[in-house]
Amino acid sequence: MPDTTEQPAPLKDSPTDILHFEKWLAILGERQATDLHLAVGNVPMLRLDGAITPLLEEDILTAERLNTIVRHLLAEDELKILESEREVIVSQTLKKVMRFRIHVFYSRSFLSLSMRYLPAEEPNLEALGLPDLIKECRTAERGLLFITGPFDSGRTTTVRALLSAINQTRADYIVTLEKPIEYLIPSVKSVVVQRAIGRDAKDFASALTALNEEDANVIVISKLDTQETVEQALTLAASGRLIIAVGDSRHALGLIEQLRDLFPESQRSRVLSLLADSLIGIVAQLLLPRLGGGRILISEVLRGTNPVKSLIRDNKLVQLRTIMQTARAEGMVTLDQSLAQAVKSGSVALATAKEQAIDQNQFNSLVSH
Repeated sequence: MPDTTEQPAPLKDSPTDILHFEKWLAILGERQATDLHLAVGNVPMLRLDGAITPLLEEDILTAERLNTIVRHLLAEDELKILESEREVIVSQTLKKVMRFRIHVFYSRSFLSLSMRYLPAEEPNLEALGLPDLIKECRTAERGLLFITGPFDSGRTTTVRALLSAINQTRADYIVTLEKPIEYLIPSVKSVVVQRAIGRDAKDFASALTALNEEDANVIVISKLDTQETVEQALTLAASGRLIIAVGDSRHALGLIEQLRDLFPESQRSRVLSLLADSLIGIVAQLLLPRLGGGRILISEVLRGTNPVKSLIRDNKLVQLRTIMQTARAEGMVTLDQSLAQAVKSGSVALATAKEQAIDQNQFNSLVSH
């Protein structure tokens, strides 16, 4: 097995290797795939409608070909990060019009590459089938909105659609903190400033600290995973800014538990109180295969109503699901309720929905009634 600390020898770009790579990008565009995956010992793989699809007509990738592609893609400073950290994430525009989020990493001592296509077309808030809570935030001036979900759940698209709506209708100062910057957002009616963590700012904590004294109306934070960044986000929300934060929990309760558990027991009551004071709501989402082709958005919605805020302050988080189950009239819904509705409407296969259910007994009951 090769030594994991050994770096590939410098290579010159092979025109043939780069031509093959550009052909795979063209195939991705033609087939409307979302991702391209390259790994040594496999043929190139696309993700179509959520499923991995091998390009069987292509040659199996060699280490030499993948090394050449990586060196073609990354700048010198990015290659240095790859050498020291063993992975790097960047965003680039390729073929002049195709933008990608690119993750280069090592697997079994060989370089691997995963690329997520970032469509240039701005998503339409109305056309995406998003919950009303997201649409209402077009006019929100203060508070904290979370958009959460696993990888490939449409979180970035939701945030981008909301920012686009604000950008086109409000004369605000919008700041995004991202790692990396995925979509480039031009200023329209608002001024949009996008800061790449690691390049434009040292880290999320220092970037958030600077925003305390900056004239920002809307702040987007792509990651909240430390005590310091959560504290700063809560402080900014309390100061009269609209904070849109991205999480990775599959459901609202899990997100609140994640934030709470970042802090020692002695501080949790204070943090939960601050969270309750500023919370607009939490939207958790999934993208699942739609029967007949394509994918469908499945959402869970928790609104920051007075009963919800009271339970959060008292750390009675397990009771939040009961409120969501019984507050459909207020625009709340659990993930299991949304999954059951998708099955009943013929949009999602029962087996697919069941795999994603939070409470299997509750889900089975909802589907059968």
